[in-house]
Amino acid sequence: MNKEYFAMTRKSAAVLMGTLLASSLLIAQNPTPLVTKSCADLVAVLKSNASQKEKADACRELAVIGNKDAIDVLVPLLADEKLSHMARYALETMQDPAVNPALRNALPQLKGRQLCGTIHTLGVRRDPEAVKPLGEYLSNPDPDVAQAAARALGDIGTVEAQRLLMTALRSVDDANRLAVCEGLFRCAENAVKSGRPRRAIRVYDALRRQTSVPHQVKAGAVRGAIIARGDAGLDLLRESLQSEDYIVFAAAVRTAIELKESSVTTVLTDALPKLAADNQVVVLNALAQRGDPAALPAITEIAKDGAQAPKLAAVRALGQIGQPKTAPVLVDLMGSSDREVSQAAREGLAAIPGQAVDDVILKMLASENPSDRLTALQLIGRRRMQSAVPNLLKATGDGDGRVRTAALKRLGELGEPAQLGDLLNFLIRTTDNADLNAAEESITMLVSRADAPQSAVGTIVARLGAAQPQAKSALVRVLASVGGPDALKAVREACKDSNAEVRAAAIRSLGSWKTLDAAPDLLDLAKNASDATDRSVALSAYLGLANNAELPPEPRLSMCQQASSLIERVEHKKLLLAALGSIHTTDSISMIAPYLDDAAAKEEASAAVVAVSEAILRDGDDRAKADKILPALRKAAESTTNADLGRRARALLRRAESR
Repeated sequence: MNKEYFAMTRKSAAVLMGTLLASSLLIAQNPTPLVTKSCADLVAVLKSNASQKEKADACRELAVIGNKDAIDVLVPLLADEKLSHMARYALETMQDPAVNPALRNALPQLKGRQLCGTIHTLGVRRDPEAVKPLGEYLSNPDPDVAQAAARALGDIGTVEAQRLLMTALRSVDDANRLAVCEGLFRCAENAVKSGRPRRAIRVYDALRRQTSVPHQVKAGAVRGAIIARGDAGLDLLRESLQSEDYIVFAAAVRTAIELKESSVTTVLTDALPKLAADNQVVVLNALAQRGDPAALPAITEIAKDGAQAPKLAAVRALGQIGQPKTAPVLVDLMGSSDREVSQAAREGLAAIPGQAVDDVILKMLASENPSDRLTALQLIGRRRMQSAVPNLLKATGDGDGRVRTAALKRLGELGEPAQLGDLLNFLIRTTDNADLNAAEESITMLVSRADAPQSAVGTIVARLGAAQPQAKSALVRVLASVGGPDALKAVREACKDSNAEVRAAAIRSLGSWKTLDAAPDLLDLAKNASDATDRSVALSAYLGLANNAELPPEPRLSMCQQASSLIERVEHKKLLLAALGSIHTTDSISMIAPYLDDAAAKEEASAAVVAVSEAILRDGDDRAKADKILPALRKAAESTTNADLGRRARALLRRAESR
């Protein structure tokens, strides 16, 4: 268990050595754009009456090229409230051995933040000779100083530094306890890095046995004690998992997640039966995160027979670990009376990859139980099982309508153009409304997913002649979803069908066309259709097409102008106003304005005026446009009975008048 940990330590050491080497090269270099003066010149700046900024800049450059000549000038600055930090910055990286005694000798002359900073620098430099003087500061009445000393001793990390901190831990006050613990953690980390895990273990064991340390300290100590022990840490892991102290237990579980060895899995699974239900849930979640298949037998046992909360966690863990051999167990659990367990089993089965699971799902699809078949169809969709298409085609003949509907939906999602003929045959044969609607949706989806949707038009058109009115209406709607000249031609012909239902479907389909190509046909029908209902439907569809904001505004405004002479019914007035409200021009306002005096449509007219005015005023600062919308805005503000709409109209009116 310790090999990976120490490998990481060696990697960190290599990085550190590289950094030090780079630093040494920098220190030896000549002036560069970042180092503009020689060391002697920079020292002269510090001795002069230069500004604070100039001296700070000098310190910054001395951090790169400073040598022994700079030490005696920098040390007095440690007491300078404004330059202390920059002086330490310069001294911290200097390789000259004279820096450390200079820093130690400066300690008695410092106080407050300047003292804390210098203590920190000694820690960064890991000066072993500083351990004794720093130890004296552990009992300093200033908590900032005492805490800085504790952390610095941890950074230095010698045996004596560790001894001083361990001694301090026994009598430290609450204010400084966390800093002493942090110092000990740093000692332990340094011990591990230097290949002395026993020293680290002594620290971790001392900290985890403390009763008055913060929770995070105890948790960190448990983790460190387990990892530092290497393979022998498994015994401590096993012991900690049975602890009545939840902090210890939770820390052990988190540590187990970090450790990748299969032996850790065994420790976790062995502990499961002995744990309370809440703790079982925590361990099961950890096993799921570890993803070790060796845990599956223990997890499966709880998934089958555990208490409610652990059972649910176990089912979720089976899905997360994702081994095909757990599929039969999850299938059984999908029948659980507990909805959460059933849903978790379904989610888990859907997530496990592999043909073996696909085969289990296809077996479910052949079950005598309709609920199982429906579940199988859901899973087929979730898993995008295109290999199940033949089974889906067969399921369209199922005796249960819900199964047929679900199978048709899956075919739309997963089928290929090769299945179009089968779906068309189903649509034409069926007499069930639900089946008809499901088949229409399936065909629409399948065709829309094809690389060349237009290639399906001929196949669909060929079935129109044999289709009954309901089926023909459905096919017409499918053609409208595809669009294109061939589809338009077929839908145009359907507008002449002898069956009123088919004609209405065809006219409405023209109104949902993706382009304006259908507009002339709709206008002609609105004017000239022999049947009054067809004329009304065509006018509604025409106005609906004019309201399609994805189409260019100019031709849509022209459509509204051409339709205006046909408007008689209130419903058509409202459709016209809705279309005009989506066309943000002053010409649109001019067409809306007369309807502000129409009692049946004034609210819709007011809303349209406000919508267009908002867009016009938002898009620019055109005085002429503002003048054109003012009369309609005033009228809308007066006409509407909708309080919110009235406020918006008045606010727009003020904006327009201020232009």
